[in-house]
Amino acid sequence: MAAAAVNALLRHESGLSGDEPYYERIASHPGGPHNFPYAFRVGLPYLVHVLPFSHAASWELLALLAAAGAGGALYALLRDFELGPRLALVLVLGFSLSPSLLVVFLRNGRSVDAAAILVITLGCLFIVRRQRAALAVTLLAGTTVHEACLFLIPLAYAAWAERALDRAALRDTALVAVAPVIAYAYLRTSIIAVGERYQPGYTGSFLHGRVQVVRQALQGGGWHVELRRLAIVYGPLWLAAPFGIGKLRFTRRGLVLVALCVASMTFALDWGRAIFFAAPVIYVAAAYVIRHRRMVAAAAIAGLLALDLGYAIYMQSYGVKHSLDVHGPPARGPVR
Repeated sequence: MAAAAVNALLRHESGLSGDEPYYERIASHPGGPHNFPYAFRVGLPYLVHVLPFSHAASWELLALLAAAGAGGALYALLRDFELGPRLALVLVLGFSLSPSLLVVFLRNGRSVDAAAILVITLGCLFIVRRQRAALAVTLLAGTTVHEACLFLIPLAYAAWAERALDRAALRDTALVAVAPVIAYAYLRTSIIAVGERYQPGYTGSFLHGRVQVVRQALQGGGWHVELRRLAIVYGPLWLAAPFGIGKLRFTRRGLVLVALCVASMTFALDWGRAIFFAAPVIYVAAAYVIRHRRMVAAAAIAGLLALDLGYAIYMQSYGVKHSLDVHGPPARGPVR
């Protein structure tokens, strides 16, 4: 409800920018060749294509539903770790209005990020509850949304294993992963994706590609810009989360997800978006630390909500007009 209200009140971009043209092209012509790597993220664009609404309405509706679902899954996950309902609800509010999701709303929903974070948060909930069938179905859907959803597979093993080589955990993880892995392999081999050589990090050797991506990300505005983008993803929760590592098994095992998100920064230029996919682990870790400390919890919540509000004000006064409305799609080679 809060996300829908904010979405209705805020000024949105007037055109298409960033990755949006690629997703909109898939939604308009799902059967044709499309740009790498967006061509493999077909789930949401195909859904937009078949829904009986305009594309604009479908993208916006799906983004809001995904954000609401992710918030509900995060609330259930926090409650599973003995967090009080009021604190869990306020944290979910901060999550639902976070800069990473707010940008999706301002882009009129033309992004897969909200759907991806829904899959990852829901998957974390099923991992904690060891609901293997539900996790397998969630992963299967996630393979069509974003490749980062597959990070749930190593996370599942890390969370379930009692030792480095745990046969029972390995068996359960394999049973959960077999259908999603086959489905993703089918997508990668059956869909025609063009323009790979225009994508940063996919020319030359593997190591050269990773260095190229990091260098290009830092050249976009310098290390201080990327550091700022990383900081605003979680705000004050960054300060509390490290203290939860030693207190909770899930947060220790969840470092696998954090590490994979960090590794993905050598493939993606927007590091803030990459680390946002670790949100379930960061929120649980921070929440577990502050849950019995009223003053600390109040300060963390106030800081989180102030960050969300400040970012919204910044985007309304400057960001939408001078960033989203100005920058077109990156030069990665057009589909011909």
